[in-house]
Amino acid sequence: MAKKNKMKPRELREAQKKARQLKAAEIKNDAVPAIAAMPAAEAAAPAVEKKKSSVKAAGMKSILVSENKMYITSFGKGNSAVLEYEVDNNDYNKTQLSSEDNSNIELCDVDEVNITFSSKHGFESGVEINTSNPTHRSGESSPVRGDMLGLKSELEKRFFGKTFDDNIHIQLIYNILDIEKILAVYVTNIVYALNNMLGEGGDESHDDFMGYLSAKNTYDVFTDPDESDLSKNIKGNIKKSLSKFNDLLKTKRLGYFGLEEPKTKDKRVSEAYKKRVYHMLAIVGQIRQSVFHDKSNELDEYLYSFIDIIDSEYRDTLDYLVDERFDSINKGFVQGNKVNISLLIDMMKGYEADDIIRLYYDFIVLKSQKNLGFSIKKLREKMLDEYGFRFKDKQYDSVRSKMYKLMDFLLFCNYYRNDIAAGEALVRKLRFSMTDDEKEGIYADEAEKLWGKFRNDFENIADHMNGDVIKELGKADMDFDEKILDSEKKNASDLLYFSKMIYMLTYFLDGKEINDLLTTLISKFDNIKEFLKIMKSSAVDVECELTAGYKLFNDSQRITNELFIVKNIASMRKPAASAKLTMFRDALTILGIDDKITDDRISEILKLKEKGKGIHGLRNFITNNVIESSRFVYLIKYANAQKIREVAENEKVVMFVLGGIPDTQIERYYKSCVEFPDMNSSLEAKRSELARMIKNISFDDFKNVKQQAKGRENVAKERAKAVIGLYLTVMYLLVKNLVNVNARYVIAIHCLERDFGLYKEIIPELASKNLKNDYRILSQTLCELCDKSPNLFLKKNERLRKCVEVDINNADSSMTRKYRNCIAHLTVVRELKEYIGDIRTVDSYFSIYHYVMQRCITKREDDKKQEEKIKFEDDLLKNHGYTKDFVKALNSPFGYNIPRFKNLSIEQLFDRNEYLTEK
Repeated sequence: MAKKNKMKPRELREAQKKARQLKAAEIKNDAVPAIAAMPAAEAAAPAVEKKKSSVKAAGMKSILVSENKMYITSFGKGNSAVLEYEVDNNDYNKTQLSSEDNSNIELCDVDEVNITFSSKHGFESGVEINTSNPTHRSGESSPVRGDMLGLKSELEKRFFGKTFDDNIHIQLIYNILDIEKILAVYVTNIVYALNNMLGEGGDESHDDFMGYLSAKNTYDVFTDPDESDLSKNIKGNIKKSLSKFNDLLKTKRLGYFGLEEPKTKDKRVSEAYKKRVYHMLAIVGQIRQSVFHDKSNELDEYLYSFIDIIDSEYRDTLDYLVDERFDSINKGFVQGNKVNISLLIDMMKGYEADDIIRLYYDFIVLKSQKNLGFSIKKLREKMLDEYGFRFKDKQYDSVRSKMYKLMDFLLFCNYYRNDIAAGEALVRKLRFSMTDDEKEGIYADEAEKLWGKFRNDFENIADHMNGDVIKELGKADMDFDEKILDSEKKNASDLLYFSKMIYMLTYFLDGKEINDLLTTLISKFDNIKEFLKIMKSSAVDVECELTAGYKLFNDSQRITNELFIVKNIASMRKPAASAKLTMFRDALTILGIDDKITDDRISEILKLKEKGKGIHGLRNFITNNVIESSRFVYLIKYANAQKIREVAENEKVVMFVLGGIPDTQIERYYKSCVEFPDMNSSLEAKRSELARMIKNISFDDFKNVKQQAKGRENVAKERAKAVIGLYLTVMYLLVKNLVNVNARYVIAIHCLERDFGLYKEIIPELASKNLKNDYRILSQTLCELCDKSPNLFLKKNERLRKCVEVDINNADSSMTRKYRNCIAHLTVVRELKEYIGDIRTVDSYFSIYHYVMQRCITKREDDKKQEEKIKFEDDLLKNHGYTKDFVKALNSPFGYNIPRFKNLSIEQLFDRNEYLTEK
């Protein structure tokens, strides 16, 4: 085949970079407030960016190597992999494995160094793409690359019981390890939030009662450990946890997680509630132990198997929680949605009524539209922006949500039932797109096609958006039996207990956290499913028998589907009514009232015990604008209301956070928050005025606000709402970013614990060592082994190894132990108020995090100062900023993994994207 338009990777990258630079010069970046990039991050991407590599965009999914064969796959439907070619690694002869109908790429040439291919369906058709041949290894006998940590064989033995001369098993393993990383982050945060709800604690352990909860103990053992055969020491720890557990219940703060304590005098009902809460917390504690400590030799503590081994009372609680959620969704579904269903039956003449109801259940409950591979919502928005502007008229404000939902349902039915091929074609186009701009163009083109098809339907929906019509439909009886949905409805028995356990975790997360966790888990299980499918295929046919602790992954296809359901039914729960008094106290405190205020005074201010029309305006205002704000709930979960108020008085910090909010949003905040805004003033002056308002915020500013206000009073109320919104947003961004920065170090600790267990299997010098005694021991031992080390990062780079050795010597065991504990218990967030005021220059979340961390580490203990901390403490107090060498010393336990060590220790590398766009 003649080679035409062939571009080398460097030329292609340079051309794309040039195009992005030219485009970026024309586009004003209106990104949302930046949040530090890390697991669960919410950072907005730059306006124009390269979304994926040219290789992925052209359709190549992976290159798998097994002994003397190489297998090339492409992206199929969804995330599926299509086996395209088998290549002999000796003579590079290729055999096509895919049929012509399923093939997505054409393999042009393979040699010792490069693989050249082109896309059949998109991405600059005719342009040939080069990628490196993964079997090219100078001086190595195996065609399969060894990992730089030297742990490939040990990982394969742990997960599959033996080693393999391929790169397939290890890629599957890496997906499982990614699952454990994100769970380590979220479970750590949940444990901290639950401990934080106690509102006490002075050291880095923060009275960590969660650390002693174990799912190995039944509720009866937990409430009466003396009747068990446990050791005296364990019984003592359980009693301490029981005391803290009861204290937590008394705070009523579990209501922030939507856990509603029953109002009843029936002790059996109250005890059943406490038992369920204990089970939930104990499972969280067990997951934390599984992901934070190496439990590879204890089957009953494996993350993926313990829930099936422990006492059945725990599984009963998971069943209860899932069934409760499904019951709330399923009960009276038809009657509850009869207005929309009636409208759809009237409009969708080509459908049977029963079929519409089933599809609507699929749309509302199972949310299958989110599994199409593209956004129905974005298509509808494009259609209305370009062609249906009249539907945005104010006359539809009261029914807009209903109208848009019906429009989206029609589009969903089009792709889900009527024109499946069009949906698959759209997915393929989006996959080939390289930038956000290209994606937007694809959506715009598709919207143009849809408008011609659905214009009349949209008009029909709008015509039905009449209050009288909707009221009459609401009164009408539905002749349909709920039983027609029996085959569609789900219940707890449809899910494996692992999936139910993940659902239980969502009780403690907000909406964005739920979406991030479930999206990641679905992606990883989906990848594992595809690897297993390829490994079992007749073409590849390699052994894939997982060891006992990982048998769960044989059901990866089922779990992928189940987690998709969990993602759709899980949501951030509204605060429980039983916790309202506690929430009002937190709300008033965060707005600047004395945190020592009594319950009686709160009731008096908000008239909680009074009855009458029009007297609860302030109560309702606080409820609507503070308590029901997800930002407020997040701040209470991770911080302290009084301390948040005090941190907000630091104008320097507030100005830093405001600096990360886009100028357009600052303009809007300024206009809505300031009573007499000078819109001609500079952005710096506007930010300064907003910072001043946040600094001086006081409950007195809001106590006279009227909920049912008119005229000037309504203007004042709207301004007060805007000020509270700005205040909570700024403090949320500050805390959220620091939690996200901490997450990077949580992952590093998780990996350190795991890797230490793996290295112990192959390095005799570590056999008798305990990581808890000295967290530097792994990096230290690997440095000392030098040429004998299996770790290629340290073995092949003498200069970097010596740098790590210097950092190890600059730390000590107590310093790194405290660092580890501070990370595990989010001490930086808890101690923020104590030290943030001492920072001279606030210019990054990284610098805030490490300054506060270093002050916590050098804090005097029992009025004694350890000599090795003196120099670092002197530097901190003198410079009023973090010390770079101290960061490296504290991170020396991670020195065995040079890239991670550098990324966590050097500010400019911590988040390359953020710093490259700012500097």
